Amino acid sequence: MSGPQCCSNPPTLDSASGAGHVENLAGLNTYVSGSLQSKLAVFLISDIFGYEAPNFRKLVDKVAAAGFYVVAPDFFYGEPYDPNNPDRPLSVWIKDHGSDKGYEDAKLVIDALKSKGVSSIGAAGFCWGARVVAGLAKDPLIQAAVMLHPSFVTVDDIKSVKVPIAILGAEHDHISPPELLKQFDEILKASEVDSFVKIFPKVAHGWSVRYDVNDATAVSSANEAQQDMLEWFAKFSYINMRFRSTPVHKSAATVISAVIFLFLVHGAHCFDLPGTATEIFQKIGEERKISLAPHCGSNPPILEPESGVGHVEKLADFNSYVSGSPECKHAVLLASDVYGYEAPNLRKIADKVADAGFYAVVPDFFNGEPYDPNNPDRPKDAWLKDHSPEKGFEDAKLMIDALKSKGFSSIGAAGFCWGAKAVVELTKAKLIQAAVILHPSYVTVDDIKSVKLPIAILGAELDHLASPAVLKQFDDILSANKVRSPHALYHTVCLLSLLNEPKNLVTKLHSL
Repeated sequence: MSGPQCCSNPPTLDSASGAGHVENLAGLNTYVSGSLQSKLAVFLISDIFGYEAPNFRKLVDKVAAAGFYVVAPDFFYGEPYDPNNPDRPLSVWIKDHGSDKGYEDAKLVIDALKSKGVSSIGAAGFCWGARVVAGLAKDPLIQAAVMLHPSFVTVDDIKSVKVPIAILGAEHDHISPPELLKQFDEILKASEVDSFVKIFPKVAHGWSVRYDVNDATAVSSANEAQQDMLEWFAKFSYINMRFRSTPVHKSAATVISAVIFLFLVHGAHCFDLPGTATEIFQKIGEERKISLAPHCGSNPPILEPESGVGHVEKLADFNSYVSGSPECKHAVLLASDVYGYEAPNLRKIADKVADAGFYAVVPDFFNGEPYDPNNPDRPKDAWLKDHSPEKGFEDAKLMIDALKSKGFSSIGAAGFCWGAKAVVELTKAKLIQAAVILHPSYVTVDDIKSVKLPIAILGAELDHLASPAVLKQFDDILSANKVRSPHALYHTVCLLSLLNEPKNLVTKLHSL
């Protein structure tokens, strides 16, 4: 039953807060953030203070920036709990806004999301909303669930859960005390349901959304809980979705979401990887040799030096497109393909990564001379002699040093085509904390054998440079690799195939 803790630290509601917008969904006013094109939805169900709480909406936007379509309905029909209204004490208010009614409304929202073509839905409930999520997890109507400082949730509710669930609770919580959460944990461990139960020390009920933005310790604890929630959805909604039909070369939304996903999973929690690791590899294949083939030069972009919302500045003596705030202390280095850092779509990716809370940097590794397929005086082979991937790696090391000198505590890197080789070399040298390579060129089996850090490899079905057979070799090698860490580490090899050939899809998530 709700008590004083459920009502503590009430937010100042603001109907105009957030970067998203309000629309009608299943008859409910709903705060919406993110692109419906992602087909991955997250459904956030508020505490008793409703969907206009600024911290709550900030979290909605944060989840959307990670590549999800996020909805937060107004289950209270314009009447969130008001602790200053003596005519509607909590005991009276709750009679009109019980979690059972919330569950019935939530089912309508689920139906509405499915009618929009959403293929995977996760749900998170805060305090009051946790009981609603419990109902959705029992039916089951969702693919993954998270409860944060739950209210009203019972042992019998937990016994009936049928989908992967994370329960995040507070050390100082009279509503769901640690003893109750430990019971939940024991029940879930005895079942066949994937679960994660965590009790946060030195925090009280409501800490994940009802925190003081001026209290650094409170913000840090809230961010940790929010990160855990994101990782859970990434693991069970994003990965299990089995990726959509379009090849990676033509699916910018999937690429952006995948890049952000890995850096979120290996961000604040996993950037402090230890320096030692145990490596077990299988001997697979011979080193492959690749030149700058026609596929690498296809679909050249129209370069635009003014594109993007960021700006260009000098970094390690390279002109670099920069997006995001340097205050975040988590940087992502994006190494371009042969067409360089002025490609508009690449800059859009940098801006999207920045929106997810990272400082994104795209250096001009070609010093003003990206590959030009229309220049007969600089054919591919001649151009490549001056702009080899090996030189790209040496330049990338200078960029890493420059970022560290600016005080960044963690750095991830993503490489596209030509840039993939430089990123793999960074992982081998342990100069970054997480890596993504997309439709890679020049990357060999021996390179992958030497990878020591979390890595995602995103490839295309129709790719002569990094064919599905080669990516499967990479996957086998990474699957044999054992990395020890205080945190769960993931490596993902994703082969994006056509919908009519799902058997060719290779998507694996390994907790090592």
